[in-house]
Amino acid sequence: MKVPGGSIPAGIVDRGLADAKVEAVSTDLRFIAAFNAALSLATLALRATGHRTGAQVGHLVKTIESLELTLKPSNKIIQKFKTFNHKRNKSVYDVAGSISDQELQSMVSLANELKNSAIAWLRGSHPELLEGQALGGRTFVRQHS
Repeated sequence: MKVPGGSIPAGIVDRGLADAKVEAVSTDLRFIAAFNAALSLATLALRATGHRTGAQVGHLVKTIESLELTLKPSNKIIQKFKTFNHKRNKSVYDVAGSISDQELQSMVSLANELKNSAIAWLRGSHPELLEGQALGGRTFVRQHS
């Protein structure tokens, strides 16, 4: 299966989740790492369906909103993810130290939940994209944690 825009190797998601655990860096950067892991999963699902967002203003929000049609998490999860996008933007562009430990843990939980949903979704909808069968030997999501 040819996926427009290429693949999202499992290592990107796993790296983000691992980086979110590194206590030697700021809570802000750990939050961003977990956010990026979750965003990679949303992108993976969108690309697996043959779609992608353009590189215009708001493309991250559109990618997050596409989860409603792909992995189908609850609206509460999508809204929380959108709120975290706003928090990420604030942390990256406006204010250092704006992320709390509780927000970090919530973002990590959301990313892990999306990872589990993505694995289940891929098994049911696109098993050819799981480990060992993805494009060019690159894996979308590892089936084990």
